[in-house]
Order: sequence, then C-alpha cells, then structure tokens
Amino acid sequence: MMRLVHCFLIALLGVTAPAASALGEPPKKAYDRGYRSHMQGRYEQAVKQYSKAIERKPDYVLAYQMRAAAWHSLKNLDQAAQDYSKVIRLGENYFRAVGHFNRGLVYYDGGRYVDAIVDFTSAVSLDRKMGMAYLLRGIAKSRIGDRNGQVNDFVLASRYGDFQVREMLERYAPHLLKK
Repeated sequence: MMRLVHCFLIALLGVTAPAASALGEPPKKAYDRGYRSHMQGRYEQAVKQYSKAIERKPDYVLAYQMRAAAWHSLKNLDQAAQDYSKVIRLGENYFRAVGHFNRGLVYYDGGRYVDAIVDFTSAVSLDRKMGMAYLLRGIAKSRIGDRNGQVNDFVLASRYGDFQVREMLERYAPHLLKK
C-alpha cells in the first residue's frame, strides 16, 4: 500500500511540477522572451510575454513600457496609451518622462495633437534636456496652427541636442538662435 502511495505521489508530482514551475517562473524570464520576440518583430507574441511578466509582477514598469511599445507597433493606440499611463503612474522620474514622451507619440499618431502637446510638455518638465520632446511638441504645435510655439520648440530642440534642427535653423533662421 505504501508503495502505491509513493507511485501516486511521484505521478502526481510529475503531472503538476511543470505547471507549478511555470507559475513560479521569475517575471524577468517572461520579459526576456517578450523582448526577444519584440526585437524580431513578433509583436503579438511580445505582448503575451510582457503580459505574463506583468501578471507575475504587477508593478513591472519596464514590462508595461515595452508592452506599450509593442501595442503601438500593432497600431493598437488605446492599449498603448493605457500601458504608458501605467508607466507614468508607477515609474520613477526617468520612466515617467519617457512614459509621457511615448504616450505623446501615441496621441500624435492618433491625431490627438493637443493631448500630445500636453504629454510632451510633461516629459520636458521632468527632463528639461529631452530635445526630441521639444522637437515633436513643435511639430504637434504646427498641426494645430501654433507657428510661434513651433519655432520656439525647434529652438529648444536645437539647444538640447537635435543637431539637424540646429543645422536647419543656422542655415534658414540664424536670428532665432541668438535669443
């Protein structure tokens, strides 16, 4: 009888062990699989793996960031914006700045230019040297007809590292750089 119990326990452990180990898998492993899929352009698979990482660690900011990027690549702008909102809520200042910047991109791609401007503004309030945020905010401002705001943001973008914008301003509007 004892031998039968042992056989049953061994069989039971053999059946349940893989499921238990999958549940206990560190979230980083699922994240890493998601990242590999993402880099290969397999965005649906990446979303699934990032989601597994988030299930195992609900405050995994980097997994939200990357899942949002995968959603954005899939043109699922609502899901991308939701995940970037999580990054903004859960992240440290650096992640919050990047979250605002990326959600601004999502809003811009969706034609929500005013919302994009708000997010790009939040990004530069957290990281004043984020030149690309000034550039994209300037582009969004041009979409709503704010030419002065566009030019001012292009000057800021050139000041904070966008050398192509700086080169264009030096060539076509050097007086703007003397402000």
